[in-house]
Amino acid sequence: MINTSILVKQFEHYPIIFVGDHHNTKKTHEFFNELLKEMDKNGYKLNLANEWFSPSHDKILEEYTSDKIDSKKLKEERQWDKFTKFKWEYLEPIYETVKKNGGRLYGINLTTEERKKISTKNTKDMSKDEKDFYDSLDLNVNAHQKLVMPYLNHCKKMPNKTNEPCEERMYRVQVAWDSFMANNVAELSKKVLKTKKDKLLVFVGSMHIEYDLGIPLRFARLSNLPFLTISNEKISEKEDLEIDINKSDFVYIYN
Repeated sequence: MINTSILVKQFEHYPIIFVGDHHNTKKTHEFFNELLKEMDKNGYKLNLANEWFSPSHDKILEEYTSDKIDSKKLKEERQWDKFTKFKWEYLEPIYETVKKNGGRLYGINLTTEERKKISTKNTKDMSKDEKDFYDSLDLNVNAHQKLVMPYLNHCKKMPNKTNEPCEERMYRVQVAWDSFMANNVAELSKKVLKTKKDKLLVFVGSMHIEYDLGIPLRFARLSNLPFLTISNEKISEKEDLEIDINKSDFVYIYN
């Protein structure tokens, strides 16, 4: 059991920190914002990569962090309310903290259109880069399959216009998400990690980083930079505390 100040002291020799969140949970976002503020106090330069934006959004993200546009305009440009049901007010304070730090925000995720092509195996409409990426996907990581597949069973109740089982299509997209974000984190690390005070934080859904699977596994194939992982766990005060210690390097506990 440690506090945020001690946690940040653990970061000294780790340039990359993967943080998993539960998307609609206020407490996990407040924890992450507190963490960023503590890192700011310790003189770290914050570079935040997150899955809510793709690399095509980097221009507007740079305009936001350089104070050319405000958070309201950023939300409008992202078409947030059309894009997702998750709450902007949970993320906005986090982005503001990075901005005040003089840090940068980066998009690392696939676009909706790119994911659709991968889901339907629509290679004829892919660009050469998209096709090369699609062909590179490794769908045979057994430990990752065991982690993710139970969460995809709900798709059997959804309409399916292809002969392929929907959980296989969804798993392929999950692997694509992880692989694409890992690729972008590896490229960003070369760009932004210049000194010991530069940190690259990767803020994504918890399923993308737990057990060092998903993004961390695929990032480790591309880079030998050391990293830490932080996940979260919702608990009940009425039940005994039970957490798998292999889940991540650190676990934020909330109720």
